[in-house]
Amino acid sequence: MNYSKYPLVKILFPYVLGIISAYFGQFSANICRFCFLFPLLFFIISIVLLPLKRYKWRGLQFLILFLGFVFAGFFTTNFRLSSRLSQNQGYEMKENMDWVVRIVDFPMERGKSMKTKVEILQTASGMKMQGHVLLYVQKSKESLNLKYGDVLLVHTKMEHILPSKKPDAFDNQKYMRRKGIFYTAYVQSAGWQKIENRKPNVLKAFSRNVQCRMSNNFAESGMPGQEYDIIRAILLGDDDTMEPELKAAYAAAGVSHILCVSGMHVGIIFMIMDFLLKPLDLFRSTRLVKSISLLLVIWLYAHITGLSPSVTRSATMFTFVTMGSLLQRNTNVFHSLLSSLFILLVINPLLLFEVGFQLSYLAVFGIVLFQPIIAGIYEPKTKIVRYFWELLSVSIAAQLGTFPISVYYFGQFPNYFILSNLSVISLSFIVMISGVALLAVSWIPILTKWVSFVLTWEIRIMNRIIMSIESLPGSVTQNIDYSIIQVVFLYGCIICAFIAIQRHSRKIAWFSYLCFALFSGCFLIRKMNIVKQEEMTVYAIRKVSALDFCFHQQAVLFSDSIRSPENSNYQFSIKNHARRQHAVRQFVPIDTLQYDSPFLCKRGDFIQFQDKTVYLLKRKKRLFPLPEPMNIDILILQYNPVQTPEEVAKSLRFRSVMADETNTPFYMERWRTWCQKNGIDFQ
Repeated sequence: MNYSKYPLVKILFPYVLGIISAYFGQFSANICRFCFLFPLLFFIISIVLLPLKRYKWRGLQFLILFLGFVFAGFFTTNFRLSSRLSQNQGYEMKENMDWVVRIVDFPMERGKSMKTKVEILQTASGMKMQGHVLLYVQKSKESLNLKYGDVLLVHTKMEHILPSKKPDAFDNQKYMRRKGIFYTAYVQSAGWQKIENRKPNVLKAFSRNVQCRMSNNFAESGMPGQEYDIIRAILLGDDDTMEPELKAAYAAAGVSHILCVSGMHVGIIFMIMDFLLKPLDLFRSTRLVKSISLLLVIWLYAHITGLSPSVTRSATMFTFVTMGSLLQRNTNVFHSLLSSLFILLVINPLLLFEVGFQLSYLAVFGIVLFQPIIAGIYEPKTKIVRYFWELLSVSIAAQLGTFPISVYYFGQFPNYFILSNLSVISLSFIVMISGVALLAVSWIPILTKWVSFVLTWEIRIMNRIIMSIESLPGSVTQNIDYSIIQVVFLYGCIICAFIAIQRHSRKIAWFSYLCFALFSGCFLIRKMNIVKQEEMTVYAIRKVSALDFCFHQQAVLFSDSIRSPENSNYQFSIKNHARRQHAVRQFVPIDTLQYDSPFLCKRGDFIQFQDKTVYLLKRKKRLFPLPEPMNIDILILQYNPVQTPEEVAKSLRFRSVMADETNTPFYMERWRTWCQKNGIDFQ
């Protein structure tokens, strides 16, 4: 591969570097305000130097171009990350007040509330405001009728979305920050009033209506619950109602990408429409009509399925392919891939940090780079063998491109991914075609019944295959843990090996060996640190007490409700942290009066962990003043103890205080204030 043919690489790399530096760096507000001047300045200088053709000026021109795109990425990212609400001259939003907001997304039912994204228009007093807020409205008959575009008058207070208190858990603050949302609010049923309904985004509303209509067609066809959920996930990208066990089975088999609309699904829709519109290729005058029709269908489907990163990437690439075909020019897949990547990052640079976006592009890069090499290893003689060999080579190439980062995020690897991809991908193609056929004949009852029957059995067969593969011994290697630095080393190993094979270079092959050695060496360093670890963790889980003690590679988890790793609270709040501890964990009820281990003992509410004494102050627990206060290293507050800090201090002397999520904000603030006055650490 001749990389000089792809000039986009020269501007894409510094642009991505600027995005990363702005996202992870801490810079002053003045730098962020004036950084937009630097790209303009560098581009003007580069235009002035452009007529200079001398060789000695090329290095300077490249440096100016490089720095210009670094600052361009820096500026666009900072613009996205800036909170417009926080720029209002010290305006405080801690008190309840009236706000005028407009719903800018479709409300979703969540437990006891309706969740939606709103845009602040102004305060009730007329002060203009800008910004987006994640709003929760108490569920009622009125709130169930909220619609996209409604303008509301709400009485509430805006609160900053706080970072996650759980170690190594999903950080909702970072996720919402990438969406441009910095605040959240809750409104009771009597605290809001609908003012009017403004005309929403026409395309967004139309796409949502089409999605709802398609879902209703599947439901009215008589498809059973599980099969109905799967066809909605495969064709419409809506998997909210799917059972967690079924999702886990697909993930264990290595085909979870089938359940979310991705480039493969867009490609299938493109192939179906291209086949149906084939007669338009006969005349030059009708080719434009075909190209426009293809683009409209692809982007409409992308909007219907929610414009996920993988769908947007695929739709953008197919746009380049369609335009190249219309202009009768040869389109290079690698160039189209880089172009779509650059355009999407210019529109929204924070897409770079979306997991789906990363996996989508890495999978396609893997296929483009590695599939020809893998396919060239063997040349089948028959068409059927050639089909399965090409499918196998694509699956291996995509896995080479994605497995380092996917294992880093999810901590598991599907060992039978080849078997599952060979058996399921072809079947999923048939399922999608049957789903499209069902939508096409939904107005004919007899045909709808028969197509629905066939589609149901296709999905059942696919599920049976997935369940069989997932039940095989050793189907998944779990609890894999390595750092982001090791991800870089692993990709360095793969890329160097690829270049070495292409150029038949032993020197580059040695770089591949070096990267793999560094990757393996990080495991040894981490192993040495794990052997020495001594850690106590109080997990902030709502309405759940969870206290973990880890010593070297053994751990004890005291909890009132978590009894096994299969517990949902453990999976969501503790699993990732436990995976990085590499410890054998025991689950013990927190009310156990006596427990002993080589590194820990518990007597009632007292826990002795190495040289630390821990006391659990529980709900309805009242300490009577002792003749002499007992010395405690760590005091753990649970369930809003009935005593005040002053009353507790009469019985206990403590060096630090830790509180779990079960305590109310008022009680937490009272303890925090008291600890600050008395010089005691509060966590």
